[in-house]
Amino acid sequence: MKKSIFSTAAALLLSVGVLAAPAAMADVLVFDGSGNATYGASHADPGAYSDEFLFRVATESQGWASGTAIAGKTLVGLSRLFNYGITGVEFFRVNADSSRSILGTDTTTGNSVEFFPADTLTAGNYGFVIHGQTSLDGLGGSYAGNLNLVTAPVPEPASYGMLAAGLGMLAFTARRSKSQKLH
Repeated sequence: MKKSIFSTAAALLLSVGVLAAPAAMADVLVFDGSGNATYGASHADPGAYSDEFLFRVATESQGWASGTAIAGKTLVGLSRLFNYGITGVEFFRVNADSSRSILGTDTTTGNSVEFFPADTLTAGNYGFVIHGQTSLDGLGGSYAGNLNLVTAPVPEPASYGMLAAGLGMLAFTARRSKSQKLH
């Protein structure tokens, strides 16, 4: 319960911080119980865009993120054409001083995109940027997607000590019973 209240408060503070920054136009993702969050953007004017989405990995956790996005289609004449081209996605970590560290990101691009950070995410604030542009002259465009975040607690050093002690006792017991069988 206490952890849930802390996580909610941290998400609220992150949201307030994002809203307080005048240059930042980022959406804060809210994950459901399964670790999924949806996002998207619509752009009415033709051109290139970069959209930011922020999220958090809880304290004493590590996470694995995986995202997908698909561009919308527009009816032009008798054809349905993709109205937005996604040209790239990059993950970043938001540092304590609000600066950003770009993370390695594996991406497949096109009208449908899959992306994920190259490494495990440790506790902290993160985000990703979707770069793209409208595809049809004189028309806007849109896309939507899903980010899945699987988290697990980080094992404490004491856990490793208990594991080593348990394995040591198991080895001692096995050796002792083996030597008793020989006598």
